[in-house]
Amino acid sequence: MKKLFSLVCAVLLAVSAQAQLVTSRSRSMIDTPKEDRLMWVLRAGIGSNNFAGEDYEDFDSKFGYTFSIEFNRSIGRRGAYWGMDWGLGSRGMKEEDFKLTAHNVHWSPYIFGWKINIADTKFAIDPHISAYMSVDYAGKYSVDDEEWGIYDDENPFGYPVDYWPLDVGIRVGVGVWYNKRFNLDLMYQRGFFGTDEDADGGTSNFLVRLGVGF
Repeated sequence: MKKLFSLVCAVLLAVSAQAQLVTSRSRSMIDTPKEDRLMWVLRAGIGSNNFAGEDYEDFDSKFGYTFSIEFNRSIGRRGAYWGMDWGLGSRGMKEEDFKLTAHNVHWSPYIFGWKINIADTKFAIDPHISAYMSVDYAGKYSVDDEEWGIYDDENPFGYPVDYWPLDVGIRVGVGVWYNKRFNLDLMYQRGFFGTDEDADGGTSNFLVRLGVGF
């Protein structure tokens, strides 16, 4: 069932991305100043990784990170925008005798936000929400000081039979822009999938990110 749900989510994300590309082509015909239409943003951040849900109640957070490149394209002239991002990140958790760290590639096919200028200052508030999907490409877990990689050579797909590398979920956050170029952002990431097909819970990450737009 989880594999079917994953496939459906991936298809919906792809359809959403295609719809936004079509919309952006149509919107490009609107007479909007060039500098307000498109911005690329490089981001780097650190924070805490954990899992939330009934099967993960006894686990604690561990260090996490993210690197990404993103674009924002304006919707009209009042500060609303949509965008996409691609990047690298992590997820994981720990308890007294167990630790998991996984490294992933992630993609957000649709980001929606609104940059709200603060009076006559150079600052703007940026609340945003997005959908994402990620796949773990490397990592390790340890139990009682014995360590294994999340890969298993006996599995044709490279993963242990009981490990689930795919994640799909939502991200919500709020940022502060200075001079329309420099950004400090706080973001919470909640995934729908745990570390195996039957786990009740999913990724729960909190990240502090710095960004620069160009």
